[in-house]
Amino acid sequence: IIDKDGRVIGLLAGRPADASWDDVASSAYSAMAGAAEVCQFKPKHSDHRRGQFATLATGVSFGGGRMVPGQVDNSKWNQKVLSDLCAVPAIRRLAGFGSAMLSTYAPRIFERTQCRLRALREHHPSLRFNFDNSVYPATTFNFGPATVCVDHTDAANDACNWCHVVALGHFDCDQSGQIVFPDLKLVVRFPHGASILIPSAIVRHGNTPIGPQETRMSMTQYCAGSLLRWVECGFRTVKTLEAEDPDEHRRYLAGLKERARESCALFERVD
Repeated sequence: IIDKDGRVIGLLAGRPADASWDDVASSAYSAMAGAAEVCQFKPKHSDHRRGQFATLATGVSFGGGRMVPGQVDNSKWNQKVLSDLCAVPAIRRLAGFGSAMLSTYAPRIFERTQCRLRALREHHPSLRFNFDNSVYPATTFNFGPATVCVDHTDAANDACNWCHVVALGHFDCDQSGQIVFPDLKLVVRFPHGASILIPSAIVRHGNTPIGPQETRMSMTQYCAGSLLRWVECGFRTVKTLEAEDPDEHRRYLAGLKERARESCALFERVD
């Protein structure tokens, strides 16, 4: 997906040219369906701003009242199920494909993310990432059974980073489950086992409905913007930076426009 200045702002990565990918996608779907049967969902997990479907996240994030970065908050039982799910070879292959596509088509964004997250892990060695073959620190599993997102942005995510979304399920991708980008005036066919990477914090996106007998799940990898800000501010929040070093805080705020320009420059150009 190219903007008016020739910047690559998203990738319809599809599926790799791999004869085994049908089996990978089917195994991943089966693993998610099995996990959905044993997870313990609260009402907030099934009725939320993105729609009405069961969802749980796992990995490393920051926010929600935390003072330092940490693991996404789950019950012990749900976390065990999610950790086992991340260890499934098919799920791991999906995660690795998304990370590889980010490094291939947005290498400067990948390198920026990787460097900051490496510093984060060195400073907080107890943090546990979901996958050893993916740069992304967190993953959301949308268990459905009818994962149809209303139009939204994920404003807490790193603004210039691409989220990696995989569609899984039994649905007619020519008639249902397409991904919609209202601001870009695009509706995109999104088949089972395919991947799309977009800057979800700033690009509105959602899905068209699926049929009454169809099922659709999805898996999303992402990076919270607050994790990178924590590193940029010397392993502290912007608010703590203001209290401890007012001069540096003023310089940080004064540089916001320049950092925005630098972030735009991280996107590759089609030429």
